[in-house]
Amino acid sequence: MENQLRQAGLKVKGKDILPNIGELSVNIISQAFTGRGAELIPTDPAKLVPRPPVLCAGCPHRGIFYLLGRRKDIFVSGDIGCYGLGALPPLNAVDTVLCMGHSVSGGHGASKFMEMYEKPLRTVSVIGDSTFFHSGLTGLLNSVYNQSRNVVIILDNRVTGMTGHQDHPGTGRTAQGDPAPEADIPAIARAMGVKNVTVVNPWNLEETKNALDQALALDEPSVIICRWPCILKKFNDQDRREFTLPQTRYAVNQDVCVGCGKCASTGCPAIRIDKQAKKSSIDAEMCAGCAICAQVCPVQAIEVKA
Repeated sequence: MENQLRQAGLKVKGKDILPNIGELSVNIISQAFTGRGAELIPTDPAKLVPRPPVLCAGCPHRGIFYLLGRRKDIFVSGDIGCYGLGALPPLNAVDTVLCMGHSVSGGHGASKFMEMYEKPLRTVSVIGDSTFFHSGLTGLLNSVYNQSRNVVIILDNRVTGMTGHQDHPGTGRTAQGDPAPEADIPAIARAMGVKNVTVVNPWNLEETKNALDQALALDEPSVIICRWPCILKKFNDQDRREFTLPQTRYAVNQDVCVGCGKCASTGCPAIRIDKQAKKSSIDAEMCAGCAICAQVCPVQAIEVKA
């Protein structure tokens, strides 16, 4: 736009005085255009508590990223969406994030590249449902056509999570909320030639791990669909028929907890660690009842809250 305005003979200020990276704040814009910074509230940086971005408590993506982050024998190609947070600590589950749809095509390319090694790493592509319909379909078709060993994990949280909960072709509703044909992801994958297509509940770690192990054991492309709604999604009638949100919440039995921190390694913001007492606890107001923490606790210290 700036180039076109300049070509039209107009004087324009923009990217020549504004930073090309990072976020734009009132202070940055004011400083750039007026030479005066905005009036800021006095703050002591030493008192600020670091708050890194994390997946929401109860996010259906947490389970698969927890499992992927603990494997050292795979290369994980990520994608654009809230699930990009799977790359950050403590999950550390994603190796690359480039652009929408890149996860599938990038994972396919990496898989073919790995074939030149004696002990090649297996590749896994992680993509959301809306991004799959946006630009993941062609990558999957290309993977099948060129016979890569890539495992494609489609995070079907039944909505476009990151940008405002818009519907998409896989939700059965238009962007205006009207009924529409629902694109069937498992059927689409099979129609493309994928033989191993598995649908799992990502809140069930054992079920999800088994599907991942089976897919990685095959010498062919596979698809795993982690199907569970975004924890922030307003359920429609179809959601209520298929999914049941847990009514239970979890708490840590302080007498049993050994302070190993395994529960915190899931990255759930509802979990607190008391470093002095060497005990963990769960914020009852934030807990969504997904039970991921209870499944990873080695001493069964996390129980249904009474």
